[in-house]
Amino acid sequence: MMQHSEKKLGKLISDLERDQITSIQQTLTSLHPSEIARLLESLTPGKRKIIWQLVDQDDEGDVLKELVEDVRQNLIGEMDATELIAATQDMELDDLADLLVDLPETVTEQVITALDRQDQIRLESVMSYDEDTAGGLTNPRIISVRRGITIEVLMRYLKRLNKLPEHTNYIYIVNRNDEYLGALKLVDLFLEDKNKPIETIMDESVKAMLADVDVKQVAMDFQNLDLISIPVIDEKNRLLGQITVDDVVDVIQDQVNSEIFNMAGLDDEDDIFAPVILSTKRRAVWLGMNLITAFVVAGAIGLFQEILQQIVILAVLMPIVASMGGVAGNQTLILVIRGIAMGKIQRSNARKLLVKEGSVALLNGFIWSIVVSVLTVVLFLDADFQNYWKIGIIVGAAMLLNIFASAIAGVAIPFLLKKMGIDPALAGGVLMITLTDVLGFITFLGLATLFLLG
Repeated sequence: MMQHSEKKLGKLISDLERDQITSIQQTLTSLHPSEIARLLESLTPGKRKIIWQLVDQDDEGDVLKELVEDVRQNLIGEMDATELIAATQDMELDDLADLLVDLPETVTEQVITALDRQDQIRLESVMSYDEDTAGGLTNPRIISVRRGITIEVLMRYLKRLNKLPEHTNYIYIVNRNDEYLGALKLVDLFLEDKNKPIETIMDESVKAMLADVDVKQVAMDFQNLDLISIPVIDEKNRLLGQITVDDVVDVIQDQVNSEIFNMAGLDDEDDIFAPVILSTKRRAVWLGMNLITAFVVAGAIGLFQEILQQIVILAVLMPIVASMGGVAGNQTLILVIRGIAMGKIQRSNARKLLVKEGSVALLNGFIWSIVVSVLTVVLFLDADFQNYWKIGIIVGAAMLLNIFASAIAGVAIPFLLKKMGIDPALAGGVLMITLTDVLGFITFLGLATLFLLG
């Protein structure tokens, strides 16, 4: 798939350079809106504008929805009100709700006014919930009917609709107050006696999800329960719509991308071809934070200038202690961050995990501290320093302590950051690097000062 996209991107760029407009339009016509979005994100702003002008107007809304926020806003800024209104026609209401937040207020009002009254009510319902909740992910375009009718009556009603909403797997049954009662599989309509009341074949085991549930929980439920779709209700049990697996796949992909980018202090919604000055400003804050942590580490080393001046060998061995602690700590940190995100690690089992990771760290630390102690003694055996064997013991002991402490921190840091309302994936790495460096240097140089100069 990646090679396929790379070939199409190369062909588009080649056609652009040769002004092969017809060929570009043919390529774009053969692509899904999500593929067009990925290609647009892969182009520089100048080429992106040319390609965007060649995208079919019927696809523009769906392409805009798939773009990262930075690119989407830039393209929207180039479009007039008429173009934007035309682009949003016939979009799914849940997708339209996501797009409206980026449109100018005057255009948003015109788009909403152009909808029929029922769709306006549905759209208002979706937009009343945060985009990171089940309600914000809900597609209100579903088929719901009141109990009390027969299968034959329902079949006649469906035929009059001419077209069913996308991903219609269930017909949802409600009472006169629109309160959710159960679901009816579409295929069952063709298998049962047409004179039966629909509630006799209604599946009450199809449970609905509350609209205020976090999207991470939605994704986990779909994954764990192998769901294709699920009805969504408000706090009064009124049916709002449904969430389908295609939307959940997007959520999972967004979560993975966000975690990867956050670890580097980046935003996955940024344009990779944004202007140099803008990208510089965005990254400057993160680099500044890292510079502060670097000075903290330098300050810790500065406390031991005297012994470093007298025993230069210590400066050679310092990075070994810090790096081993950093690797061990990051292994635990990534394990815990991912476990929390997947719902596998919570406060109830955090203590057991802490004991387990501490035990692993002690065992690994003991093994590798022996290895590094022996290597240190062998390497500096011929050095003009009679206490080389002491340095071997000191570096091994410091490494053992640093690996153990880093593992404990790898469990504690994510929970601490989460309690403070900070994304562990965003700040956990910086804290871990700073901690392992400072602790490693202080432990190693502290022990060296104590036993070599004391």
